[in-house]
Amino acid sequence: MISNSLQLIVKRTLAHWRLLSAVVVGVMLASTVMASSVIFFDALRDVALQRALATHEPSDVDVLVEAGQVPTSPETHATIVDAMNGTIVKRFQPFLDQREFALKTWTFFVDLPPAKVSPGECPCRSNVGINSGDNEVLIECDCRRVTMMTLPDFENRVEIVEGTMAREVYGIGPDGSLQIEGILDVQSAEMMDISVGDLYPARPHWEDEHTSVNILVTGLYERVDPELAHWRIQNEAFGSRTDTLQFARFVVLEKTILEGLGPYFPNMGTDYAWWLDVDPTRIAASETEAIRNTIDATERELKAIVDGFLLRSDLPQVLSAFETDLFFNRLPMFIVLILIVLVVLYYVVTLASLLVDAQRSEVGLLRTRGATSRQILAVFIIESALLATVAAISGPFLAMFGVGFIGVLPLYSELNSGDPLPVQLTIGAFRMAFFGGLLGLLALFIPALRATRLGLLASRVTRARPVRLAVIQRYYLDLGFLGLVMFLFWQLTKQGSFVAVSIFGETTVNQLILGVPAIFVVAAGLVLLRIFPVGMDLIGRVLSRRPMSSVTPPALILGIWQMARNPAHHSRLSLLLILTAALGVFAASFGATLEQSAIDQAYYRTGADIKLTSVNVREGGLSFSVVDNLSELEDVEAASPIYRYAANITAGINVEGFQFIGVDLDTIEDVGWFRDDFGLTPFANKASVLDVGGAAGIELPAEGRWLTARVHPLVRQSSTYLVARLSDDNGHFFSVPLGNLNPLATDQFRFNCPLPIEGEPTEWCRIGAAIQATNFRGVPGLLPKEPNRLHSLGVIDYENGLSPAALDIDDVAVLNKEATELIIIETFDSVDNWRTMAPTREALGDHLGPASTPDGQPLDGIARMRWTRSGPNEYRGLAHGSELEVVPVIASTTFVERYGGEDGKIMQIAMDGTPVNISIRDVVEYFPTLALDDESFLLADIGAVHERLNITRTVGNIQPTEFWISTLQGSELLVAEEGILESVIAGDRAVPDISRELASLRLRPGANTTDRSQELASVAFDPLVSAGWRALLGIAFFTVLVVSAVGFLVHAKVTFDGRRAELALLRTIGLSMKQLLFLVVLEQVMVIGVAVALGIYMGAQMGTAIMPYLANSGENVVVVPPMAVQIDWFGFGITFGLLGLVFLGVIGAILISVYRMSIHRIMRMGES
Repeated sequence: MISNSLQLIVKRTLAHWRLLSAVVVGVMLASTVMASSVIFFDALRDVALQRALATHEPSDVDVLVEAGQVPTSPETHATIVDAMNGTIVKRFQPFLDQREFALKTWTFFVDLPPAKVSPGECPCRSNVGINSGDNEVLIECDCRRVTMMTLPDFENRVEIVEGTMAREVYGIGPDGSLQIEGILDVQSAEMMDISVGDLYPARPHWEDEHTSVNILVTGLYERVDPELAHWRIQNEAFGSRTDTLQFARFVVLEKTILEGLGPYFPNMGTDYAWWLDVDPTRIAASETEAIRNTIDATERELKAIVDGFLLRSDLPQVLSAFETDLFFNRLPMFIVLILIVLVVLYYVVTLASLLVDAQRSEVGLLRTRGATSRQILAVFIIESALLATVAAISGPFLAMFGVGFIGVLPLYSELNSGDPLPVQLTIGAFRMAFFGGLLGLLALFIPALRATRLGLLASRVTRARPVRLAVIQRYYLDLGFLGLVMFLFWQLTKQGSFVAVSIFGETTVNQLILGVPAIFVVAAGLVLLRIFPVGMDLIGRVLSRRPMSSVTPPALILGIWQMARNPAHHSRLSLLLILTAALGVFAASFGATLEQSAIDQAYYRTGADIKLTSVNVREGGLSFSVVDNLSELEDVEAASPIYRYAANITAGINVEGFQFIGVDLDTIEDVGWFRDDFGLTPFANKASVLDVGGAAGIELPAEGRWLTARVHPLVRQSSTYLVARLSDDNGHFFSVPLGNLNPLATDQFRFNCPLPIEGEPTEWCRIGAAIQATNFRGVPGLLPKEPNRLHSLGVIDYENGLSPAALDIDDVAVLNKEATELIIIETFDSVDNWRTMAPTREALGDHLGPASTPDGQPLDGIARMRWTRSGPNEYRGLAHGSELEVVPVIASTTFVERYGGEDGKIMQIAMDGTPVNISIRDVVEYFPTLALDDESFLLADIGAVHERLNITRTVGNIQPTEFWISTLQGSELLVAEEGILESVIAGDRAVPDISRELASLRLRPGANTTDRSQELASVAFDPLVSAGWRALLGIAFFTVLVVSAVGFLVHAKVTFDGRRAELALLRTIGLSMKQLLFLVVLEQVMVIGVAVALGIYMGAQMGTAIMPYLANSGENVVVVPPMAVQIDWFGFGITFGLLGLVFLGVIGAILISVYRMSIHRIMRMGES
């Protein structure tokens, strides 16, 4: 029985070996892809882990453990050493190059008479309260300390330059104190004046049974290789944590501490240290979580056993960051792999169905010969099981070879420097291969089960007539399937991400939601197959009626009717092509979008090619422009200043903060990186709403040397000064004190006011001062660059604060260099161009208007300024530029949502403590460097911000502290043919020149010089982001190419063989050969064209719908800027270009077969 079944299986296999081999390819591909998912990700994460570890210094990933124990004895020593060796040392042993252990006693005082010095000369004692005015008082100062420690492998690590090594000798000396032997390093001996042969006394700093110990110095040593890593215990764990003390660390033997010092000082404690030299290359990515858990568990265990436990290493943080990146980078790759497996499995189902269809006559014949359905089904099951077993066994080996070979390919050489990827077979790979084989077995079993239920007559009937609708369409399961997809998508929308965080803080992934893209493609494809015949029927009806029938070829109408009447001939191929095209576009959009998103994030975070922050502009001296100096550098294209302030606004009873940014409208577009969806396009139109109408202030004539004003204080105030605030052509602000309100001019030689007479009313007087570099209130004078501009005139009382008063101003003028001509620059015929400054809320009561007599008669050409009470150093007055009373701003959408203002109403914010009235003129989504944490922001013209920050103070020159710079290297990178990530070179060549220029200007760029090329290089070198995605995209395109080509080839062959009689019949009823060939071509072109077009559309739409949910992490941290869907049309085009050639070849072969078809022979075969 079994032998007969096997003979039958062999004969059937040989009879259908061509078709069966295509099925074998599918099942093998399914198992291989499933196994590759494990092996590929393991290889990628191993490479990524090694690169992550390589970015840190080797010493940073080493483990340094410190602990303490009291008392010191062999028993306590054994306890702590066994605890360490049994926990962290044992668990880390597989990853260690070497390990060391040492111990050190508590610190002793030197038991010698201390030196007497003045309090200020003792570095280790505070002199607070010591010196009561007598400089001759002396205090005892002893900054010397002693400790004893062990040194592992001292024979090979130190060189005894004088004397000999200490021995295990300890005992009571002549003075009744314990005497031990030790050696000392040369540097400490010279510093503390210790020589070989000295008996150095020490006493404990704690209370104990004995009070002293003597150390016999037997030798002095030097380190052989002082820079080697094994000195970390002595340098870090046992090193000095203060620079005010002098330490003598004597090296003694371990027995000396445990059996000599320990019993002699029973209250003495000992410090222990272990250095574990971790070899990063031994750490596999699969062990990172276990290593972190080991470190955490060890800390918990040892803190309960020993005192002062401390573990120092960056390894847990490095591994944790790696695992987080790995988790979120693998997520989209899993989605693509699920789609690949789905396509392969459907390919297997399709070819298995074709194989079974080709064997229906044999199945019917076996049924007539007495074979039962079970027996026939058993034959199919054995065939399928053999195929699945072979695939499950060979799949992991094929996957291991293929994944390893990826690293050798030039296109993916950066993954592992051109070497094969580190691959290994794991249980997980075999488990996934077995699962793939099982799915392949199921795919083969379903059509076989359906075929074995048909007899010979039924099989012939299905050939002659269209088959019934499939079960999925007959019972509307496709629509139910689509409903399930919509429900899962709704759940995904509600969750906001593929990743969720549980109430315990754990990051989890819903596996069913992870399959939404794959389920969506299948459901949409099935629904389209339901619509396809209806659409064909509708088109056929339209074309067969007048007037369309008169111009439509009959072959076209016949072909459309045929596809509408019997869509089963084309449904399998159509769905296969839809799936492959959707997979190709979706995979291409995934890789390209994620790579572009990583690039966009780097561009967005940096703002410009180079970003300088914390730039402190010096006060006084020769005026200069940072922007102009930077723009003149050879490798710099443009520079733009940025104001960045943390402002706040009152929202109800709370004061909430946001970012306030001032940008230079003329240069920001030249240096910044903007995308269309930021809401700033077109930039010129958006920026125009911020334009305040040119520079504020009154430009002073170039010949002006002195600034003057004719004033009349209504109340004489000698301590109140009239101060003008000016700016030069470089935007530097400086103050010119015109005089006080006696009135008395600062420059009394040029502007001589009459002396005030007690009891007499004040008089009009012209006061003024020179516009030159003079110190004012401790601020160095500025040598301004002309032209200068007058921005404000105000009063201030530096001592007592202002009292309520008023001041009349007739004019403001400048005196020429020869002091012969007075040039009026403001007549105050109108005060509409001026506004009151409001540095504080109390200043809201200040008033500016035309002056008048006591009886109310107006005084033409005179302005009167009134002010309320103020505190000291508060500057009150009038500022030029009434248009700046309300600053126009562009707000972020989050600002408007939280605080309103979209209607343009005036709102008040506080910036650097200064109240500022704003009006929102437009709303944007994003601006580079902002909204990274969903914070609100406002944008304003830098001129308005600069003026507002500087006019309300009399001292200081507030300048932008941030500069954005565009460079030649950055511009070249944008147009690089190879792409940004492939062309980026870490380190912009303009940075050294910029640093030198800042140094020459005596500027300090702070600690933050952001180089965009460095950010991009970190993206380019991440194998999970760049080359890893390209490799996965290559796998997807390879799968699409193989599945589509083989599937179309086999489908065309089987379909043609099954339709020979139909085509011959069409030929006999009158269709010409040309019309018949046209009919065949039309059917294939329509099926391929429509299916591929639908697949491309579905893949693109699916990418657009799914990408936003991959942009959110489990902590709901949104990727900024949002992902912009990109499609790698080049790779997709090459893949489907090759497929097009295959399609053309197959269609050509079919046409040749149709042309050579013998009608008489086929019709006779049909009759038989």
